[in-house]
Amino acid sequence: MGFKVILPYLLVCYLLFYCKWIEGYKKLSKEEELEFEEQLKRLNKPSVKTIKTKYGEIYDCVDFYEQLAFDHPLLKNHSFHPEMWSTSIPQRVSQEKKVPKLDFEPVNIVLEGGGCPVGTVPIRRTTKDDLIRAKVYSEIHASKINPLVDDKPGTHYAVIRTIQNINYDGVGAVLNVWNIPVAPSQYTSGRIKVTNGAESLEAGWTVNPGLYGDNQTHLYIYTNAGQSHCFNAQCGYVHLSQELPVDVVINPTSSYGGPTYGITLAIVKDVTGTNNWILQWNDPPVNLGFWPAEIFTDLRITAAQVEWGGETFSPPDVPGPGMGSGHAIKLDTLYDAFCAVAHIVVNNTIMNPPDDLQDIDDNPHLYSAVNKGDVGDDVHYLILYGGLGGQTENLH
Repeated sequence: MGFKVILPYLLVCYLLFYCKWIEGYKKLSKEEELEFEEQLKRLNKPSVKTIKTKYGEIYDCVDFYEQLAFDHPLLKNHSFHPEMWSTSIPQRVSQEKKVPKLDFEPVNIVLEGGGCPVGTVPIRRTTKDDLIRAKVYSEIHASKINPLVDDKPGTHYAVIRTIQNINYDGVGAVLNVWNIPVAPSQYTSGRIKVTNGAESLEAGWTVNPGLYGDNQTHLYIYTNAGQSHCFNAQCGYVHLSQELPVDVVINPTSSYGGPTYGITLAIVKDVTGTNNWILQWNDPPVNLGFWPAEIFTDLRITAAQVEWGGETFSPPDVPGPGMGSGHAIKLDTLYDAFCAVAHIVVNNTIMNPPDDLQDIDDNPHLYSAVNKGDVGDDVHYLILYGGLGGQTENLH
């Protein structure tokens, strides 16, 4: 019985939660154990340096060309290199109008000791438990378990989404980050997202004990490209930064009523160069890595839709976690989770989102999103999201 057979079993165990999946995992056959070991060898590449964070995470500094992305069948004959960067930096629609400074503290989450040596990238070391959790949560999150319908029980969204039929070359925002309680089987996230057809890319923050094995707030990305769907750097994403992994702990986080801590993220297409989708961090932007155009079908040329907001998951019979700050929206950035300085990229130009955005909150009794528009001052274009959670999911 291969991994493809046991994965649905593990997924059901997570969804029902009363099943003690870890006990079942420990009873795997020798063949299954060997299959896991082979995957771990593929994930944990030889390193030139090891970094252990104060949170107990271990990052191996792996040669750029040995990272997992290059095991993707569509990247076997790549010509990428560690010094790659965008050949076109999107410009704002008005060079005279400077981006206002938002009242938040940017989080410095680079690795200790200057990160990894030149020519290497930090990759989180994976254990067998990590591998199983990542596979299960990737399945839960995958588009084939369609959101907002009965076959994806327990997942809820409160997002603001574009509906104009134009080609989007990117999305970005300042997201304040939170650390709110969730059960081991749950997650709560705030993110930006680009979509075209069945394919999508996400970047943001999350509290996801099932995925990471802790209750910390983490940076995360999610890739849904072709038949590949995974969190972080396991299926097609090529990392560039020597100092900042895509799954690192974010600390400090915001407190209800202040102070506010945030991260600046963007997913931007290199429209005049490679057509890769680039993950950018901070302002002015730093390129953390990229998704090669070769791994996409629908997203190869452009995105048809972008969005900002939050997502939660809880299995049946477990009250849903909070979203954002874990409180109902108060229309105050000291108390609410936000995507501020929210913007789109069209024709390599950064601009405000269009006026006719769509509010998607599939369970408004638990969670909601509010589009405040361009409020000016320090906040610029503002989107708020959040909720208390608490309702029990039931499959029956």
